[in-house]
Amino acid sequence: MFAKPWLAGVATSVLLLGACSTVDDTIYVPPEKMAEWLIDKPPNAHHLYESVLTGGQRNRVLNQMRAGLAAFEAGADDIAAASFDDALNYIESIYADNPTAAKARSTFVPERTKEFKGESYERAMAFLYRGLLFMGEGDYGNARAVFQGGQLQDAFAEDQRYQSDFAILDVLSGWASQCEGNAVLARDFYKRAVEARPDIYIPAASDRMLAIADIGLPPLKGAGGEYGEYLIFIPPEPVPEHKAIFVADGRGYDTTFGEDLYWQASTRGGREVDKILAGKAEFKSIATGVGAASLLVADAALDVAVYASYSDDSDAALGVAAGAAIIGITSLLIADAARPEADTRYWDNLPAHIDYISLPAGAVPTEVIFVDQAGSILGSLVPKVRMEPKGNCGFAYARSRLATDIPSAPPNASLRR
Repeated sequence: MFAKPWLAGVATSVLLLGACSTVDDTIYVPPEKMAEWLIDKPPNAHHLYESVLTGGQRNRVLNQMRAGLAAFEAGADDIAAASFDDALNYIESIYADNPTAAKARSTFVPERTKEFKGESYERAMAFLYRGLLFMGEGDYGNARAVFQGGQLQDAFAEDQRYQSDFAILDVLSGWASQCEGNAVLARDFYKRAVEARPDIYIPAASDRMLAIADIGLPPLKGAGGEYGEYLIFIPPEPVPEHKAIFVADGRGYDTTFGEDLYWQASTRGGREVDKILAGKAEFKSIATGVGAASLLVADAALDVAVYASYSDDSDAALGVAAGAAIIGITSLLIADAARPEADTRYWDNLPAHIDYISLPAGAVPTEVIFVDQAGSILGSLVPKVRMEPKGNCGFAYARSRLATDIPSAPPNASLRR
């Protein structure tokens, strides 16, 4: 007689294999190496720069962007530039034809185990901040090129209605051209910005100071679908601050709305990675179905073998049972190996929206006031002002939320399940 518990035991083994957790990939860094790494970094951003080393290659881009933004806020421009340069070098390789890109399309590689490159709005923002750093140096040609690099990242969306519509990047490209003295190029970029968003604010040709404010908290990411294969964008947490007012020479300049990052995130259309993840989910479902069906065939063949144990049909039935069991077990193992989960890591010190206003020549902001929707004052601070070496043009930058006020590790970065 042949007992079915053997078949149940095999199935149980498959389930146990699927239940095994992966280990975290936090890297140990010797104290002396960490101290050397942090020596020139802004002290309040040390926890973020520590994660650049301890977070490993998988989170390198994300940690560099988080730390770079904190350094930019602190005015440590050389440090911020190095962080963004490192991140952008990896971002620009995302569509390269190489083994790493091929691995990204593999059915058996979980999205969250891959090197983070971010969604199009995150990549565009990395280019935006790097472009601002070039502007602070008076390097308007590179600033313009980097802003347009951000537009290229924004263009990586399947829904044609939303391609290259990160209008503030064209405004900044126009501003860089205006500061450079190229009125024709400035006009062309401003025209493109207005075509994307007819209501967007365009600086006056005589203005020489741009005031920029990051307001609120960023959009969040989640996963949906049977296997968590769909990336979901969640609106940012509500905050009281609504707008910034820059003060120069006793006069207040109200910022205008520039860009909504949740809108940019959630209007990407169907990304290519969504197709890949959907394919993985379909593959996993098919493999699971094949495995379950094959084990049912094996079960039925065992019944035949039991009842035909004294006839010539017994060996044939056993052969069918063994073959079906092998197919079933293999299919279930393959299904378990297919990990279609969406990557829900996100850049958590980005703002909810970016606002700005241009000021006339000679006006240098000394204070920025944050107000709620009713216009009530919530608080104020001194903005960071960058003037180009020649002193002809500059920009002021402020945030309503500290870029350092986030945890050391990025959201959803752990590999533990």
